[in-house]
Amino acid sequence: MKNLILLSIIVCLSHCIYDEELAVDMVYASALSYCPSHKVMSRGCKAATVATENIDLIPFFSKSNNNSLTPIYMTLMKRESQKQIIVGFSGTKGGDELLDEVTHIFPKEYDIHKDKGMKVFGFFYDHYKDDFRNDFLKQISDAMNKDEYENYDVIFTGHSLGGALAMHAAADAILSGFLKNNYVYVYTFGQPRVGNAEFIDEFLSNVNGFYRVIHNNDIVPHLPPCIPDFNEGCIRHGILIPVFPYHAATEVLYEQGFGSYKVCSTFEGEDKTCSLSKSGNSIPDHLTYFGVKVGKFHTYEPQEI
Repeated sequence: MKNLILLSIIVCLSHCIYDEELAVDMVYASALSYCPSHKVMSRGCKAATVATENIDLIPFFSKSNNNSLTPIYMTLMKRESQKQIIVGFSGTKGGDELLDEVTHIFPKEYDIHKDKGMKVFGFFYDHYKDDFRNDFLKQISDAMNKDEYENYDVIFTGHSLGGALAMHAAADAILSGFLKNNYVYVYTFGQPRVGNAEFIDEFLSNVNGFYRVIHNNDIVPHLPPCIPDFNEGCIRHGILIPVFPYHAATEVLYEQGFGSYKVCSTFEGEDKTCSLSKSGNSIPDHLTYFGVKVGKFHTYEPQEI
């Protein structure tokens, strides 16, 4: 554990700088990812498309999980002015889907990369592996093999369930050899816990920067519940329970609106002075980030914003 913390501190010195302007841009990218695939490619997504035009996003691939009850979308975008490729995933749109997420969580082996005792939660993992993995790896491989994208950063982003999918996609792309870790960043908003500490440690050792933004009392980052450790925040390992849910660092907490924020521990994902100290009982806080109703933003007319 001490070696892991030391390594995290050393690595962090080179890239652990939270970029709020980039985070706001990624909220809009996440909002665009809620747009149905056929509309995002034809720029028929009302205000979300207008917003993303302002930050120079050009969608070049979009895919749905083909589930009419709980549709999830993945969108690949390029941002030429910043030399970025952005991979966005949609997430929870409302209370009913949120309930579906939290009642269908079960631990399972991280079987696409069997190693190091990694466990993940099946609801999020299965959505990524079964619905998106093959198309995503093909598209990101095709893009990164083009000379024009040779030195592009790849930023993964998502809100709610989409944040969990973004983590899975980033980890898989690096561990499968499709991306170099020094080009990969992840910004998520209101994401749940995705796996155990072993999975989190492997994930953090393979991305260049990770920021998990939380809006005050957002309920989702508290799910599935961790096992409290009043000295450390949450228990990392145990014997009787097969999986101890654990978050990745670095958490960024916004308590009083979005004018100020706290960057939490850069080496401990379960910082007891940050969201763990909050009640974590608010669905409205979950649905709004930086003043954007992320899951519904794509449905608004520009004049309504």
